[in-house]
Amino acid sequence: MFKFDGETKGVKLILERIENNKYTTEKPNGEYLTHKEVRSFARCLLAVLPSLKIFSKEAEIKLLLAALSASGLPHYDRSFLASQILNLLEKDEEENSSSVENF
Repeated sequence: MFKFDGETKGVKLILERIENNKYTTEKPNGEYLTHKEVRSFARCLLAVLPSLKIFSKEAEIKLLLAALSASGLPHYDRSFLASQILNLLEKDEEENSSSVENF
């Protein structure tokens, strides 16, 4: 899709920004994500999810991205969901690399 190779590096960077966006007050450097921006990122990630190189955790990641894009969640909850998605991506990579090594 659009010459996208399916690597998750960019996805992780976006999720890390959301994970570090725990509070609604402005951060010292003036950078923070609004609820609307976080939901926009989550919807975009949902759209590219089928093109990502995810092997065993796609269903869980899809569910958490859908929850992340929902209205009415505080920043702390969105931060927590992003951290859980990052954990699932790491586990997926570990499982995939170990299965490739064992092949």
